[in-house]
Amino acid sequence: MHQDVVAPCTPQKTSSPRNLGTKAPDASSDVDVTPPKRGRPKGKAGSKDSTSELSPVGSTEGSPRRRAAKGRLPAKNGRGAARSILREMPAANGQSPREGDEPHCTLSGCDSKGHLSGRFPSHATIECCPLYHNTTAADCEEQYRARTKKKVERQQQINRQINLKKPVQTPEQKERYQKILEQRKEKMSPRTRSRGMLDSDREPDLSSLAPVYDLEMFREAQAKAAEEMEHQRAASLLSSPPPRSSSGSHGSNHRHHNNHHQQQGIRVLEMGRYEMDVWYSSPYPEEYQALPKLYLCQFCLKYMGSPTILRRHTAKCVWRHPPGDEIYRKGNISFFEVDGAKNKAYCQNLCLLAKLFLDHKTLYFDVEPFLFYVMTDADAEGCHIVGYFSKEKNSFLNYNVSCILTLPPYQRQGYGRMLIDFSYLLSKVEGKVGSPEKPLSDLGLISYRSYWKSVVLDYLRRFQGKEISIKDLSQETAVSAYDIVSTLQSLGMLKYWKGKHLVLRNYVNTETPESSSSKVKKVRHDRTLDPECLRWKPYTMPNR
Repeated sequence: MHQDVVAPCTPQKTSSPRNLGTKAPDASSDVDVTPPKRGRPKGKAGSKDSTSELSPVGSTEGSPRRRAAKGRLPAKNGRGAARSILREMPAANGQSPREGDEPHCTLSGCDSKGHLSGRFPSHATIECCPLYHNTTAADCEEQYRARTKKKVERQQQINRQINLKKPVQTPEQKERYQKILEQRKEKMSPRTRSRGMLDSDREPDLSSLAPVYDLEMFREAQAKAAEEMEHQRAASLLSSPPPRSSSGSHGSNHRHHNNHHQQQGIRVLEMGRYEMDVWYSSPYPEEYQALPKLYLCQFCLKYMGSPTILRRHTAKCVWRHPPGDEIYRKGNISFFEVDGAKNKAYCQNLCLLAKLFLDHKTLYFDVEPFLFYVMTDADAEGCHIVGYFSKEKNSFLNYNVSCILTLPPYQRQGYGRMLIDFSYLLSKVEGKVGSPEKPLSDLGLISYRSYWKSVVLDYLRRFQGKEISIKDLSQETAVSAYDIVSTLQSLGMLKYWKGKHLVLRNYVNTETPESSSSKVKKVRHDRTLDPECLRWKPYTMPNR
């Protein structure tokens, strides 16, 4: 045994022993850096291997950010397939073929029958609800037949005009023109001012805001938009089947969702150039829960329900990076410090996004007591969010991380380790010893234990003394003494012999860089932090 001993270890008392084994508050105690599934470049949702290997973002050829997304959804998963499914909906009971997957309308008192466009026997969103728009399913069907008849008549008139050498105004066109003039002059009686409360569950009365003809045109546009939304929803259901169960120990924990979430709710998240299969439900507003696909602005994180709204928002959005202060930049990697009190809406949207990939996250809206550190990858388009971690502004137990997440497209590329390393870099600048909130999730514990192992072994390789102090090791690495001791015990390196704690040398020797060169090659230089690139001062509570 004497040959395996490097030096006696004299453990010191921790500065705050009350935090050992103490359960963290309910704020956000989950830590999850590398869940099993991956994101996929947008346009490859129909590919079987779309969630397998993605090239590192830092490369120039294989990176999805360095090249345009190739292709769109396959034709069988496109609008044609969506129409075939919608045509197969039986009109008798108003249910679609995916009876278990069809969510119901969230409007109180609505039975989900009818559709604003008049084409489909049922609906699932408020935007397509006849009751919300102060009409009935029968009226919507009648209006659809009238629109179809007008469309046929207009097409016939166009065909007749094509054969004429000199187009002239036909009697039908003159009659229609006079009718339009009369309708534009006709206005509904002014709406009387109501002293009662407005009904928030119904569309406001629009009859007195515009002429009858203009209001009819608006209703037609609403119906066409509702029809397009139904096609998009059906296409999303085709391209995003419920998650398959996995036999893996960790994969089953994160890929297996409850039955309610498999049947209805958000399944796919489109954000920038990526489409990501969500793993858990998130408390987005109720009108978004019935949508199988959610659209997020990759810069301001505003959530939307259709690609048309996203396209219009993208044309107007002026954000190209997270709010707050940029405190670190090296190459394309940047870190932004965002105050939850100053940028409340952004931080709330960030928490809602994180809940789609974290099971036990409980913090969504109470973000004022937290600071958020957002890691981004920059290109010519802007700074794209990679992941983030949050920490309390004034943690009683010196926690340096409350919640941490790496988005699926960037997992298993070293970004998760960078987030952990950055949290300890901030602790070193503060002159404190940090630790993540307990308890850790299974994958969070694996990620942190891997980081603690590399830090401790690197310190022991460089150590030349005879006695090792846990307190000195903790101060040098900013890792708490409790986490260091638990790491040594998990590695089997800490033994108690003749009244002293000893660190075994044989494990350190087997983990030298020469003997584990294959592991060292996995650490990319652009995934390591440079303390010289940090421009940051610790947060101080304002005086009231």
